[in-house]
Amino acid sequence: AEGEWTPERIHDVFAQIDEVSANRRGIAVEGATNDNYEIVTGGNNSGAASIAGYTNTFLRSIPQVFDVYMDEITPDMAAQYYNQRKAYIEEVMTLNYGPSAAETALKLDENTTEPFYYEFGFGTGSDIESTLTVSLFAVAIVCSIICAPVFASDYSTGADDIQRCTRYGCKRLGKSKLLAAMTLSSALYIVCAAVFVALTLAVYGDDKTSAQLALDALVLIDIDMNGVLVLTLVAGFLSVLAMTAFTLYLSARMRSSVAVLALALAVAMTPTFLIILLRESALGDWLRLLLPSGGLGLGTGMFVDIQTGNFLTIGSLAVWTPFLMLAAPVIETPVFALLARRAYVRHECR
Repeated sequence: AEGEWTPERIHDVFAQIDEVSANRRGIAVEGATNDNYEIVTGGNNSGAASIAGYTNTFLRSIPQVFDVYMDEITPDMAAQYYNQRKAYIEEVMTLNYGPSAAETALKLDENTTEPFYYEFGFGTGSDIESTLTVSLFAVAIVCSIICAPVFASDYSTGADDIQRCTRYGCKRLGKSKLLAAMTLSSALYIVCAAVFVALTLAVYGDDKTSAQLALDALVLIDIDMNGVLVLTLVAGFLSVLAMTAFTLYLSARMRSSVAVLALALAVAMTPTFLIILLRESALGDWLRLLLPSGGLGLGTGMFVDIQTGNFLTIGSLAVWTPFLMLAAPVIETPVFALLARRAYVRHECR
């Protein structure tokens, strides 16, 4: 299944599928599109067994693009996949988000390299999506645990009253605490990310990372697995910093470290609950992505959003959700950090 998937190669594969049609069945999954199919490989038919491996590639999205079952697709139809994919993107975006989203999506897709290139590695045929998401979430939780008592514990013990009597007062002390906490969180994230990347490359090798992220028809940018990994780690880093700053703000406002940690954990878990409770809801996506933890939810995050083609609209403006996932924490981190410092300084006057 590795290599370039030209229209001719796609045609040949579906011609082989026709030859083993007796050993094939399509299974429609829940939802409006039929985008998941299984090829039965029972018996002694080696052809069916070899074709089953293709379901791990972007070919699994062909029934989705044509909106038919696998057994209804002819080799000639399949060979038109790339042209049909453009029409499918325009149709889906117009229907779900409006003409402006369709125009934006097609512009994003202009630079996508065709024919698609596939090879097995991390992200294609592996479980890196769930592993990376859980790892980023765990780092964010650890950083919140570390930062929760930065200000609150001194409030509760009375140590803060003594510290404010120092030569430079609370302004420099608050700034130093903020910088120390942000630096520690950054260092922890960088170390964990380095370990994760090292283990990933050790398992899959660095020669299997150039496959395009084309497992779904709605992947709108030309990016390979290296790029996906970097983009996901960057989004995770920004979200961890935003969560750190948010936790510090709570710590500067509250006297209980336990209460601070409870609220921080609730915010960290909220994107996961929103993706379940408000699935396919614009309100749910807005809330999820505007939270400091928008890039850290379980079952969501950059690795997921970059494949789903989701947009959020404001009037005639359509914003691709990965852009918002990157922009929100960039704004929130300095805002919450400044609010934390202000809350700490004002605590002196109470």
